[in-house]
Amino acid sequence: MTIPRFARHSALALALPFLLPAANAAEKEHKLSQWKLGKVLFGAKLTKTEMKGKVVVIENWGVHCPPCIASLPHLAELEKQNRDKGLLIIGAESQGSTKEAIKPLIDNAKVEYTITAGAEGPIEFSAIPRCFVFDPEGLLVYDGAPSGEKFESAVHDALTKVAVAANKSTAAKGPLIPSRDWTNTDGNTITAAVKSASAGNVVFLMTNGKTVDYPLAKLTEESRKVIADAAASGK
Repeated sequence: MTIPRFARHSALALALPFLLPAANAAEKEHKLSQWKLGKVLFGAKLTKTEMKGKVVVIENWGVHCPPCIASLPHLAELEKQNRDKGLLIIGAESQGSTKEAIKPLIDNAKVEYTITAGAEGPIEFSAIPRCFVFDPEGLLVYDGAPSGEKFESAVHDALTKVAVAANKSTAAKGPLIPSRDWTNTDGNTITAAVKSASAGNVVFLMTNGKTVDYPLAKLTEESRKVIADAAASGK
């Protein structure tokens, strides 16, 4: 049976919507390396090395944009809560405003993240605020307003990748000190490896695989010295 020409065209037209998303998905794959930041106006200068492996948010905003100003406190709080988890926020002021015009706004919002004189990338837009979220691999995972659940989800999902990578790295390096006997101030013996140590605390990796936070002050001076020496040398 011969299919009429108009029928073949109709079938192709119906198929196109299902074929286009795959092509568009490839076209929309962007990387952080494609963005160029303007001059740093406030905050720390960020190198490519410092941004590597981090979740980077570039927000294009402006002094004369009320929604942009309204988003500043939210982003400031988000950055403070997650900076130790690997979040970097960059506020790219996109209206060519002076430092004198910008400073009162970021001071009022308690912004501590880097503010630059704009940012250029491969995606064109006209409305602000506009946020671009990049995961630890530098891939664009969100493009839109800095409000709503999708923005928050994109940031936190990307931060989860940072945590997973850190855990894998720690596991690959092994414990700070292999399993051995430690003595506490009560004269008792603790058999465990040392996973990590800080100024006043040690994390023991017990023989059953569990981790235990333990105060260094409860260990003997000899045990504390062994842990301190290992922490200082990074072994």
